Amino acid sequence: MKYSIRSLVAVLAVGMAVSVAPPFAEAQQGTQGPELTTADRIAMLYAPQLNFTRDGDPLIRVGLLEDRERVEFTPSEPIRLMPQGPDGPEVELPGEITYTVSRVAGQPGEYKHWVTVDRLSIDQRDAVGDVVEEWEERGYEPETFDVGGHFAVHGEVFDSRAKLVGVGGFDSRREANELRRELQAEFGIVGDLHSERLSYPSTRLKLQAEGMQFRVKHDDVLWITPRSGREEQVRYTVPDIPQSYDRGTETRTYTGELIFAPDQKGKIALINNLGAERVLKGTVPAEIFPSAPSASLKSQAIAARNEIFAAIGARNLADPFMIRADVMDQVYGGVGIENERASRAVDATRGKVMLEEGNRIVNAVYSSNAGGHTEHNENVWDAEPQHHLRGRVDAPDDQIPGEFAGGITEENLEAFLNADFDAHSKVAPVSSADNYRWNETVGVDEVQSWLNEHGESIGAIRDAEVVERGVSGRVIRLKLRGEQGETVVERELNVRRLFGGLRSGLFTMDIGHNGDGTVREFQFRGAGFGHGVGMCQTGAIGLADQGKSFRDILTHYYRGIDVHQLYE
Repeated sequence: MKYSIRSLVAVLAVGMAVSVAPPFAEAQQGTQGPELTTADRIAMLYAPQLNFTRDGDPLIRVGLLEDRERVEFTPSEPIRLMPQGPDGPEVELPGEITYTVSRVAGQPGEYKHWVTVDRLSIDQRDAVGDVVEEWEERGYEPETFDVGGHFAVHGEVFDSRAKLVGVGGFDSRREANELRRELQAEFGIVGDLHSERLSYPSTRLKLQAEGMQFRVKHDDVLWITPRSGREEQVRYTVPDIPQSYDRGTETRTYTGELIFAPDQKGKIALINNLGAERVLKGTVPAEIFPSAPSASLKSQAIAARNEIFAAIGARNLADPFMIRADVMDQVYGGVGIENERASRAVDATRGKVMLEEGNRIVNAVYSSNAGGHTEHNENVWDAEPQHHLRGRVDAPDDQIPGEFAGGITEENLEAFLNADFDAHSKVAPVSSADNYRWNETVGVDEVQSWLNEHGESIGAIRDAEVVERGVSGRVIRLKLRGEQGETVVERELNVRRLFGGLRSGLFTMDIGHNGDGTVREFQFRGAGFGHGVGMCQTGAIGLADQGKSFRDILTHYYRGIDVHQLYE
């Protein structure tokens, strides 16, 4: 197939080198004022501000790939190359051709990388001093950071402000990640990284087209956008997208706009720029059964929308995108995983978010199956308590046995596991309800391996003891005694990891010993799957199956929230 040079090149700007090899003639470069600096070209990708689609949806920049030397994509229809972003010069290119963007050269940015040991909502700012003092007593030199802001959407305002407390301040992410793993093991922190940008990265990008002698080179940013009005009809096929939990890579399909920009290392980051509602249509099916009852799908859509807007201006501040398309934020699978029922739930809840204290957007965490009782956030992660993340028995009020009304303790845990009441995650008509109760045996080698990995040398294990449980009965401190010493494992997530990734920290434990008194294996009877904080997704399905609305579900799992219409 042949294309004339006029159909390929509309306007060329200074700073963009375009070479078209024979049989095409060399294109002439136009002049449109002084060349933009690196900071000018990429600053708009870092700006904590909202732009909108034609339909009024807030535009969300989703990070699909990082740390790449080259990225391929194939558009389904003609596209426009916009090297300097919207309203800049354009190059018209045909569809159904595979394009490759590769890095010619690059320069990393300068950063300080901090391990976030606590994230406090703005109304908890008076507690920042206590958190700083606590970490100083632990031997660190914490710094505090103000993130988030007030954002206006068509006259409505939401507040994502938060105070971060960080330790480290390393020049490299590797060092910060090493400290993060150490602090997670020792204290059970969530352990996000907060990267403080000191200077922008840069890269020289080259775009080539398969079967065409056409090349474009440009500094720092390449925008790929469809023809006007085709923003949600175009399809980009992109190979080598990482799957969650190290399950390899796959080819995915996206719509909207693609942006190529330098990541922190000066390599290629691929960003999908599209409306928040379309992002949700590729997120909700990855987070909950699309076959679930409508009200639970709507609850998930609102919780996922909260997670998007809570991240704006508060997360990924040193990156050219707002959210990541993986488990670090939320899994966004593109248009290829969209499902009609899930999409209807997104449409039915369009613009709805959960707020508390007026206009403060809440952190809407959730897990698969709470096992009949949700948990306080501070018992799972080393963090300040959040008002809306309070643990409770996850069952109808008239079904809750009185002995469990005050929480699950060492004394009543066995009775709780044996109790036959209609917990929402027990009666839900989905396979994840099977995790309501479970049994598992873990060999001692699994435990020794985790201890060795975290530098704990206590010798052959002789005993284990639960030291403390949360309000749901989840283990948050566990002591191991060995022939050469003892150690205490802090927080629910670390306890689960200690035993090779238990489904939950809500369990009773029996220990099998060898003839010499050392431990042979650990036998568990447990409840639930996941950390148990916030919404129980299986329980939400159970509530919806009983006829409860999405408002009923959300106010059950998130205390003191209001479902608010942020935009129509």
